[in-house]
Amino acid sequence: MMNSRYRSFIALLYLCSVLFITLFIIVMSFSLLGYWIGGGKDIFPFFADKLFSYFKVGLSGVLIGFILWFFYYRKL
Repeated sequence: MMNSRYRSFIALLYLCSVLFITLFIIVMSFSLLGYWIGGGKDIFPFFADKLFSYFKVGLSGVLIGFILWFFYYRKL
């Protein structure tokens, strides 16, 4: 049986990773979809140029996950 310290740490890792992946996929898909609908040519160079900005937005999900953990799940 896990004690509450490990359960809280697992909740922190879960929240940060899931929010990072979710925001990364949402931002990437809507950006590429908007570029494609707008008549953009050569979608791969556009994706390569914007990849760093997708990661920056995804990293904000890590911050949001930490804030959620700190105020709601820290005392599990």
